[in-house]
Amino acid sequence: MRVLSTAALMELNKLATNSADVVLLEIGLDPIIRLCSNNEDLSWNSETWQAFPFELATISESGKGEISAVAVKVSNVTGEIQRLLEAADGAHGTAVTIRVINTVASTSTECELELSYILDRSSYDEQFVTFNLTGGNCLTRRVPRRRYLKNFCPFTYGGIECGVSAGTVSSYPTCNKTFADCQTRNNSSRFGGYPWMPAL
Repeated sequence: MRVLSTAALMELNKLATNSADVVLLEIGLDPIIRLCSNNEDLSWNSETWQAFPFELATISESGKGEISAVAVKVSNVTGEIQRLLEAADGAHGTAVTIRVINTVASTSTECELELSYILDRSSYDEQFVTFNLTGGNCLTRRVPRRRYLKNFCPFTYGGIECGVSAGTVSSYPTCNKTFADCQTRNNSSRFGGYPWMPAL
């Protein structure tokens, strides 16, 4: 169950209010497209959201393990969105975020609702650019994120996870990512491999 902010709840419980819930649409193209379902541009979270006509299909939730999907129609009267899509070769796989904020609480960086999707496919005609969005498929992700290797460290040499000092990197400019190299640099406690694993 989603919980609204205190400010939004207070506005909902008033007999009359000047506030409104506004849908924000963020499309991760280059440059990033930020649109709002409002009659004027809106400033939120240090970004300007351009007033632009778009329609959301009904967003539903299911307990059947289905991957959620939603269609978004954005006006194509100016042709600007179509041009950006064509430049990005359809923008398949682009991150799209839908947020809902209340205008009274627009000074807050928190939104009332946030949904993240991936652009599965897009199409357009003279009126609309249609984005077909889908949730991420966990079956396409690598689990675990890293492989368990006996004598290989996956960390970037000199990076935060590696933890060797700048002086050590200066003395030893390269590393072959083995446990022996970690010992040479007095950094074996940060070795990212699993030397105690039995050999296969």
